[in-house]
Amino acid sequence: MQLILSSGTVLRGDLLLSACLHSDLAPVPMTLEAIVRATDATVAGLKQGETIRIASEGYEFRIVQVQRSKVSANVQGSDQMAALHIVALFDPCHQIAFRRKTAVIKESATLGSIYGACGARVKINADYPIARFACYAGGVPSYEVAKVLQEEGGAIYTDGREVTFIRLQDIFKQEPILRLEQDTTENIDSGFMERHEVPSFFSIDASGAFVYGNRSKVRAIGYQPRTDTRILWNMTRALIQKKILKSDYLPTVNAGKVIQIERVNYAIITAAHAFESGSDGGDCRLYSKFWLGTLEE
Repeated sequence: MQLILSSGTVLRGDLLLSACLHSDLAPVPMTLEAIVRATDATVAGLKQGETIRIASEGYEFRIVQVQRSKVSANVQGSDQMAALHIVALFDPCHQIAFRRKTAVIKESATLGSIYGACGARVKINADYPIARFACYAGGVPSYEVAKVLQEEGGAIYTDGREVTFIRLQDIFKQEPILRLEQDTTENIDSGFMERHEVPSFFSIDASGAFVYGNRSKVRAIGYQPRTDTRILWNMTRALIQKKILKSDYLPTVNAGKVIQIERVNYAIITAAHAFESGSDGGDCRLYSKFWLGTLEE
């Protein structure tokens, strides 16, 4: 994995200790974490607010955290060599992760216009109108976007260039990006935890009658004011993690796509693409890891 600083300088391979690209079904759909050897050049180029780019894919990120620590086993002269721990957010969407100085309140607005009102520079494919969005002063827009996505039964994902809205059911209608004839994954199966973590909801309509969402299973129950049946059902619809797959390095296989295992389709909830240089004496490793799930209706 090769990183390019905002100045256009390519980060030398011996300075990059490790990096991990995360892709998620989240309002900010990509993040980058990296550990870089601290030198005068990297300290100057890797500051909070600067951008950093992955050379091969062209993904651009905005640095939001830099932590300097002496974690290296190597010594230069009499000083232990230091490292910079970098956390960066997908640049076109990063503004919605900051707390708002002013409120953003929208009615019958598209997701794209909501992102724009919160400072993001992004066009959303398959954009969808949202009945009401509210992020008050001091709030974090990404939290409120996550809420309206849940109410609409959808998610946001990116391929690093375009950001797309997709309904959870439609994820599974895509052609699998990867097919495995043999299951080599870690399996997770716990209906017990699902019942605790995926609640059902009810509300009261204009006539004062109760309206309900999905009550097919015994779950925790929550009250949601002024909500119709469609949204109540959407709020119980969720992707449940079922498998963890570790594979060769596949940086173009990201969240929002489908992997087929033994003829069963699984949605990629999170993809992590990791690089470890081995500069401090370990092995050089390059691999991807995928957290896969099925749809709980």
